[in-house]
Amino acid sequence: MTLRVLAFHASAELYGSDRALLELVRGLQNDACRFVVGLPRNGPLVDALRACGATVELGPLAVCGRATLAPRGLFGAVRDFPRSIAWARALVRRHAPHVVHTNTIVVPAGAFAARAEGVPHVTHVHEILERPRWLARGLAHFVGSFSDVVVANSEATRSNLLACAPELARHCRVIHNGIPDFPPRPELANELDARRALGLEPDAQWIVLVGRINALKGQALLLDAFERIAASRPRARVLFVGDAPPGQPRFVEALRARCASSPFADRIVHLPFREDVDVALRAAEVVAVPSTLPESFGLVAAEAMELERPVVGARHGGLREIVAHGETGLLFAPGDADELARALAGLLDAPLVARAFGRAGRLRRRERFTIERYCASFARTYAELANSRAEVAA
Repeated sequence: MTLRVLAFHASAELYGSDRALLELVRGLQNDACRFVVGLPRNGPLVDALRACGATVELGPLAVCGRATLAPRGLFGAVRDFPRSIAWARALVRRHAPHVVHTNTIVVPAGAFAARAEGVPHVTHVHEILERPRWLARGLAHFVGSFSDVVVANSEATRSNLLACAPELARHCRVIHNGIPDFPPRPELANELDARRALGLEPDAQWIVLVGRINALKGQALLLDAFERIAASRPRARVLFVGDAPPGQPRFVEALRARCASSPFADRIVHLPFREDVDVALRAAEVVAVPSTLPESFGLVAAEAMELERPVVGARHGGLREIVAHGETGLLFAPGDADELARALAGLLDAPLVARAFGRAGRLRRRERFTIERYCASFARTYAELANSRAEVAA
């Protein structure tokens, strides 16, 4: 029997949760498992999914997030959700999936459609939502009520869900994201080659932050920390890689203004999002993940470890499960620019320690965060749900 999975996802980009879905489809899409993915818009994820053999459906998939809380957002939600649910139900009827998979908690239409059509439903949670508290509680209770299985991408994510909805404990499990091996790049023999490929100074010490440009990823915090150490380390540089969320260019504009106002503006570079994220990570002396709010997982930290780059990350959320402090990198108190500065300086000043952290990081990544384990865990979850439905039907 070919297992059919209908997945719903909130965006069509190639950031953390987008890539988690892509790797799941890439790892499981074959004659035994076929994916249909419903998305709200076109984007780079669409072509990547189709290249894996998945069917992609674009339609009026409503997204429930912080923007929905504004008056204009509430009006849009009231208007869009009925149409979104109707579209999701139509996809369920057309493709007859054995399982509906909702990827992130902010697209509720798949859950309603699965319930209405009698199809098992799994929610894959990639968010740690703390504020506003009523929204966090409401979404957690909704996820618990409308999901046969809830998958959290880290223990931190699961703990956050249970704090909002304790009843989730009976059917919430943790499946850590998996990181695939990066493709070999013979032309990039070392970090100097990667820096040249990006147009960077090859002999400088590059601190790299890869991620969406917004208020949560810590770009401003990293600049504050960098300015504390830059005067005494003339080779230190900062590289930001990423774009703002769709329709929110103000975040990039604010970052550029902040960089321009820095006394070390000539040592700061911002590049737009790249699909070959590994090239930017290969260029790093240190990879920074200074998120000001908890990361549910922290994909870029695990990717940096795969490339033997030491990580300096904020000590909250899923990063505490990825980075082993003092072994594969350093963790600092969230929001503390002074402690972040000390951690960065310590690794820039001790390259032998940084390289040792990088080697240990690769071993840890390959022990704990493999794509094989990730996909196998979801394959078991899908089979469990499909078999339970077959038993009920029988």
